[in-house]
Amino acid sequence: MSSGVRITEENIAVYQRDGAVLIKRALQPEALRLLEAGVEEVYGSLGTRYTSLSSPSGEGKTVVKEYVSQDSPALRALLASGAVGKIGAALMQTPSAQLILDQVFYKTKGPIVPTPWHQDTPFLRVRGNDLIRLWFPCDHSPRQLTVQVVRGSHRWNVVYNTSGEQPSETMIVESGSNYDHYEVGDSDLPPVPDVARYRNSFDILSWDVEPGDVLAFQGNMLHGADGHSRHDRPRRAFAVLLGGPRLRYHAPKGKAFPVPGKVQGIIHDGLPHGALIGDHQNAFPLC
Repeated sequence: MSSGVRITEENIAVYQRDGAVLIKRALQPEALRLLEAGVEEVYGSLGTRYTSLSSPSGEGKTVVKEYVSQDSPALRALLASGAVGKIGAALMQTPSAQLILDQVFYKTKGPIVPTPWHQDTPFLRVRGNDLIRLWFPCDHSPRQLTVQVVRGSHRWNVVYNTSGEQPSETMIVESGSNYDHYEVGDSDLPPVPDVARYRNSFDILSWDVEPGDVLAFQGNMLHGADGHSRHDRPRRAFAVLLGGPRLRYHAPKGKAFPVPGKVQGIIHDGLPHGALIGDHQNAFPLC
């Protein structure tokens, strides 16, 4: 299957300037078919390792699962097509892109719980500027419900603490485990700004998205999503974090997502702190 992706100079310039860009019709029909099939494969066989959030009434679930391409033939085929890696490398302006983390976000129809404003960075074992999140929606989503980002926050040169009153959708929670949100990452980091409370003080970007689009934003950016009292359809997405070869491995003091190679059983020991991920493709597979 051809990747069929064309990233323009304007796409690259907007991404580099603002830290985020929406690329319309980024996926060809066959890639879009794999995307939707893969998301449904994951949701249909969740197993025990996933996060499920719901409204106080118990209606309207938000389900998040990590390392999904390892269990979904359709999503593995999508990554193998080169479409995802090509988008990431082109926008980062790097010679290649390696997999850091991939996730499915599945929000059923009904009430939608908000996603608190956060960074992905403190949950990860990498640090650096060559880090990008690609968000592939399976459904139409209005800007009021789609991921929003603080423009330019990728240039603030700060990693925030993960502590907060609400759980984050980016956590790994094992069935029956007591997962302590305050043990994630490095506890001596500064708190996340209260974007929700002081919204008018921030330059927030938002987009209407359609199936086949990709919303790309720099991996260090502040982002979140609003809730809704009752949405009339599911909102499904495949989200991928990619890094360039000069991104560096980070060994946090607390918990963080393991690297893909360790989840696959390819590697068993931690990498040296500060190692270039381009030198460790067994830990971070080439996308």
